[in-house]
Parts: sequence; C-alpha cells; structure tokens
Amino acid sequence: MLDFVNWQIVSIIIVAIINLITLVGAYYGLKADNAALSAKLDVSLVSERAARTLENLNLKSLVMEMLKSVEASVKDMGARVTTLETGQDEWTKTLRERTHELSIHVNDLVLKVDRLERPKGEGKNG
Repeated sequence: MLDFVNWQIVSIIIVAIINLITLVGAYYGLKADNAALSAKLDVSLVSERAARTLENLNLKSLVMEMLKSVEASVKDMGARVTTLETGQDEWTKTLRERTHELSIHVNDLVLKVDRLERPKGEGKNG
C-alpha cells in the first residue's frame, strides 16, 4: 500500500511540476508576446507621429503658398491703386490745364463781345 501511496504522491508531484513548467512557459510566452506587442506599439506611435508631422508640414507649406499668393495680390492691388492715383493726378492736372485754357478763351470771347456791344464813340473819350 505504501508503494501505491508513494506512486500517487510522486505522480501528483510530477503533474504539479508539469503544470508549473507549463505555467512558467505560458508566463514567459506572454511576456514575449507583451514585449512584441510593446515593440509594435512603439513602432506604430513613431509612425503616427511621423505621419502627423508630415501632415503638419504639408499644411504649413500650403499656408505659406497661400500667404505668398495673398502678398502678391496685395502688391498687385497696391500697384493698381498707385497707377489709378497717378492717372487721377494726371487727369486732374489735364483738367486744370483745359479749364484754364477754356477760361482764357471765355475771357477773350467776353472781351470780343464787349467790344462788339460798345458803341464806337465810348471807347475813345472814356
């Protein structure tokens, strides 16, 4: 009977050792899986950061292009306003000259009309 009990104890110990070895293997297997998952997570985080950085750079580039376009439009509008102001100044100058010429002409006409309306004798004695 003792042999049977000893064999039962030995078999229980062997089963416990096998279960312990299986448990240790599973633990280290999970630990390896966790390490692999952690490495994959680190790689995916780095990839995500790189993708976001690239997207930010693309957006910054787009904004810079838009700013350059706006600056060019503002310069163009400034040049057009300057041209209009210069043209307006030239037009005003021409208008003043023409008005002056016309006023001289009108004064000449007034003098001629005045000479025509005045009797001949008034101008000699007066």
